[in-house]
Amino acid sequence: SNKKLKAIVFTDIVDFTKLSAEDEQHALNLIDKQREIVKPIVEKHNGEWLKEIGDGLLFSFDSSLDAVNCSIEIQQSLKDIKDFKIRIGIHQGDIFVKDGDVFGDDVNIASRVESFAPIGGIAISDKINSDISGVKDIKTSFIGHRKLKGVSQQTKIRCITSNGLPENKINKLPEFIGRVSMYFGILFTFIFTIFLITYALDLGTWHIELAGEEALLYSLFACLNMGFILMLFGFSNISFQRGISIKSQKLIYYLSIIYISILFFFFSKNLKLVHTENSSSFDLGGWILSLCLYLIPLLIFKIFQFIYNKIKS
Repeated sequence: SNKKLKAIVFTDIVDFTKLSAEDEQHALNLIDKQREIVKPIVEKHNGEWLKEIGDGLLFSFDSSLDAVNCSIEIQQSLKDIKDFKIRIGIHQGDIFVKDGDVFGDDVNIASRVESFAPIGGIAISDKINSDISGVKDIKTSFIGHRKLKGVSQQTKIRCITSNGLPENKINKLPEFIGRVSMYFGILFTFIFTIFLITYALDLGTWHIELAGEEALLYSLFACLNMGFILMLFGFSNISFQRGISIKSQKLIYYLSIIYISILFFFFSKNLKLVHTENSSSFDLGGWILSLCLYLIPLLIFKIFQFIYNKIKS
């Protein structure tokens, strides 16, 4: 067998089973017409015609850009032909050629990527998108993180939206939730920032006798914290929807540094969490109970980790 790294293109005629049931001869004529139209385009873009699988086609390219440009031209050539719509999927990976046949997991992945393409459109994997991201004339839209059969991790799928190609419908709920979270996060942050400023500069009348000054400040900081968290949730949702969730993950990382620093500062001033009614200055019981409290989260974490590993195995 001969192993090669290729951009793999898989096509499939939309509703071919239905067309074949209604008019078998017409369906067979479509396969012949498909070969007649598509094969010269593949050869024009330096592609290798691998094989026909029923109504589907499989071909490969040394260049991801050649694969995309070829697929765009194929869709443009077929768009005005009645009852002849195809989906195209493109993925990059290894193929094995043996005795004139083609094998490999990446061939199967290309066929599964194709199923997410809109009718008359082109779906691409994240590997292909990385290769063509610098090409200004080719625009893509994020479809979503999709679970492909035989692939352990979810795969980022995009569709090409330039050159008059159709765009896939996506779930708008994550972006809606994200924008609402951002709105309330900014609202909370703004309102409670104003409260803190007016309190710090003594610009307003504050009735804090009942609650106490310390309790009031803790409440204000808690609400300000809620505002930051909601904004983070909103940004993360929107980033996930657009396929750039790594940006929100970086933001979570930077914010976690700030939060952990604040917690370390707080606990350095309040290391003993429990105080007992002990006349001695050392208060051994309070220190023991505080140590137990510190150990409880570690114990819970280890229990969940053990359960997870058991389920996974």
